[in-house]
Amino acid sequence: MQNTLNQLSPRVKGISLALISTALFVFVGVLVRILNESIDVFQILFFRQLVFILLLLPAIVKNSELLRQPTCIKLHLFRILGAFFALYCGFLTLSNIPFADATALGFTQVLFVAFISNLFLSEKVGTIRLITILVGFFGVMLVVQPSFEQGSFKYVLLGLTGALGAATAVVCVRKMSKTVPKVVLLSYQAVFVGLISLMPSLMSWQWPNGETLLLLILVGVISSIAQWIGISAYKLAEANVIANVEYAKIIYSLLFGYWLFAEQPNTMALCGVVIILLSAVIPLWVNRRAKQKQKRGLC
Repeated sequence: MQNTLNQLSPRVKGISLALISTALFVFVGVLVRILNESIDVFQILFFRQLVFILLLLPAIVKNSELLRQPTCIKLHLFRILGAFFALYCGFLTLSNIPFADATALGFTQVLFVAFISNLFLSEKVGTIRLITILVGFFGVMLVVQPSFEQGSFKYVLLGLTGALGAATAVVCVRKMSKTVPKVVLLSYQAVFVGLISLMPSLMSWQWPNGETLLLLILVGVISSIAQWIGISAYKLAEANVIANVEYAKIIYSLLFGYWLFAEQPNTMALCGVVIILLSAVIPLWVNRRAKQKQKRGLC
């Protein structure tokens, strides 16, 4: 087994780790949905951050002096608020609409990242990339099939708000990553998102029993492990390859939704899933063709 793993290329290892990471994140969504039947979302989010802080505590203590001298304060503020809305709205959406629908709404983050990056980072989006983003958004709408009934549409809007928050956090991290250490980015998010969720969680606090407490701890631990594995995947393979692997979340969500919550997608939703996956594969295919033409030109 070890020899087989050593023979794998870094890209294959990276893709494998990314598949594991996305599966773990989807499983966290399952736990959140189960917990929300008895525990408020703010309390779930608070426990998630509390576990994350405890896991980061050795790094926080070691870098305490660095953490007391913040830079890029406005970007940190936007990043923390974006992360809070991404997590809170994402948890609410996962708990109240079909599992695959909530996951599909999260993919609109790509659309928001492209827009915000173009607006604030002057990052141009190529024609092919823009087309695939719009095609992917169309696939999302086929999966979600939003109705304008008050209850359902409210959670669709919450899902979109969460995706916008996630996109804001991603763009802020991209802007700060060259000058701000990773431990600072992780620590500030863990602490301040936890503080934001603390006050509202106290207003509806329910003391968890043993089983519920175990699930709350698992949400934090598995989220942290998934994040660590995801970072490792980005170190082994190209960022655009790993980012596209995250579209596997829609497959995991369909499976979990079917097995655990008896959610059966209709034909239109399955067509949407295929379109979403194609929107992830097409850019890789185009880039590969372009590199092959470039090589032939050099020869």
